[in-house]
Amino acid sequence: MSLASRACLACYGFAAIFTGLSARLVYIAVNQHDLLTDKGRQAYQSKITLPAKRGSILDAKGAVLARNEPQRNVIADGSLLVYEKKEGKNKVFVDDRQKVAFLLSKPLGIPPEDIIAKIKPTSRYVVLKKKISEETAGEIEKALGDKYKGVHFEPNFERVYPESEMLSHVVGFYGYEEQTDQDGKVTGGRFKGIEGIERSMDDWLSGQDGWRCFEKDGRGKEMVTYRTEDRAPRDGNNVELTIDLGLQQILEAELDKAYHSLTPIKCSAVMINPKTGEVLAMANRPCFNPNEPGDAKPEQRFNHAVAGVYEPGSTMKMVTCSGGINFGKFKLASEIFCENGHWTYCGKPLADHHPYGMLSVAQVIEKSSNIGAAKIALSLGEETFHGWLRKFGFGQMTGIALPGESRGILHPRSAWTGISITRLAMGHEVCVTPLQMVTAASVIANGGHLMMPQIIKRITDQSGHVVREYPPQEVRTVMSPAVAADIREAMIRVTGAQGTAKRAAIAGYLIAGKTGTTQKYDQENGGRPSKTKHVTSFVGFVPADKPAFALIIVMDEAKMPANEDTGGMVVAPIFKAIAEKSLIYLGVPPDPALLQQDLETQKKLANQ
Repeated sequence: MSLASRACLACYGFAAIFTGLSARLVYIAVNQHDLLTDKGRQAYQSKITLPAKRGSILDAKGAVLARNEPQRNVIADGSLLVYEKKEGKNKVFVDDRQKVAFLLSKPLGIPPEDIIAKIKPTSRYVVLKKKISEETAGEIEKALGDKYKGVHFEPNFERVYPESEMLSHVVGFYGYEEQTDQDGKVTGGRFKGIEGIERSMDDWLSGQDGWRCFEKDGRGKEMVTYRTEDRAPRDGNNVELTIDLGLQQILEAELDKAYHSLTPIKCSAVMINPKTGEVLAMANRPCFNPNEPGDAKPEQRFNHAVAGVYEPGSTMKMVTCSGGINFGKFKLASEIFCENGHWTYCGKPLADHHPYGMLSVAQVIEKSSNIGAAKIALSLGEETFHGWLRKFGFGQMTGIALPGESRGILHPRSAWTGISITRLAMGHEVCVTPLQMVTAASVIANGGHLMMPQIIKRITDQSGHVVREYPPQEVRTVMSPAVAADIREAMIRVTGAQGTAKRAAIAGYLIAGKTGTTQKYDQENGGRPSKTKHVTSFVGFVPADKPAFALIIVMDEAKMPANEDTGGMVVAPIFKAIAEKSLIYLGVPPDPALLQQDLETQKKLANQ
């Protein structure tokens, strides 16, 4: 091939190469322009989340029950700690990881080698540690100074519960909840309210995060004038409860004392305002610390006051007797033959603790006669009596704004046996929650109205403006004021000298109440009723004529001799201790006439 031919071939070759390069440049400039522009922008742009402030949980008087403690997340940008820079005409490789790790190790409590291992030169976002204090973050910023630009901080918060174990079942806690698919495989998760008010009011408390997009200079510092997009977070609302922390402290202190002295499996107490249905205090034992929920066992986190059920026993007799009067079958003074303590119905025996003969309806409540209550229920008939129990809310959820509420157990009439009506009359073959029973007692206390239990008072924004109110809500009228007054009179006799709850009496006050004692079913003994294991309870309200509160206490297997493990012996004194201190706290004075009467009675007894 001649020299000219080779030159022509070379020219064609170079032309083809330059044509290809030109085509590639045109392709990049036209087709890849947006993509490459975005990549270039991403190298100098950043987007951060602006977390919303979670709302606080407050008691009825503004005391803080759950709040946010400002924290910081420590973030490292490896590209700003391992890089090349020019020194004169030369490029110098810089690796600041060892120096930065040395400065961060002590305040973060992480070995330097672990910090170095986390920071990769290509990793622009590495979380070194979450939720350090503002003070610690300030110390780190001071130590790093302006020399090291590869470490910055993101705002975060720690949810703090100042009252620790107190109100743990009501307030609940906030944390990370995993999400799983149908096969149980973890697919993700998020921070949210896990239990209590934190869970039920999570939508109100959580708010909505914002974000900020901005450009950075070569050292990673924000260029404020080049912010491209900014959306402020919408902070969560505050939730104000009906709980009175002063009453809560009284209730929890006495319940805690009883729990440690009587060592039951569990116990619960609920105090409400019978006129409005507002929950003033609620507690369970065992309990847990919501600041350390991971240390709690499942039984410690269970809210027995709203989710636990038990056979109420004789506390149900106030409901049974009110039905007999309401439907005109009896009057308070009407007498019932109680079979001298032993009675057989449908071939099954029913006994009283004492051999009673004729008792008035008031005395059936005062003496807690099983036979008397059974005969009153029989006079109503199965359909009417079942409907009467439903009217009080048994077998239904109360609607309180707490998660996990149980509806209890009230079997349909079609599932009853021949003797069911006689057992239901005295609180067997039915299961209730403590909240349901104190709500039922409030019907009698307030003159006949079933009120929905309320634990949320109002929702406010961060400026204090009311977003939503939760006024008292009547579910239905159950009975007339006259019937309620009759039962109230009988319940006052329960705490009198001849009643089953003498130990609940407080000098100068009329106390209306009812005891309950039920045998637990012993699985080790073929599921038969145990002779030594009991659930004991007392529900009442004070002052009886103008109640400041209604209160129930339930004890499961108090360590007492079997003959002393009763509602009157075990729980009535706890009721007295709580009620006495609560009346002083609320400023409810004793009745001078009653106080004088009680003093005279004590003198007579002392002289006998």
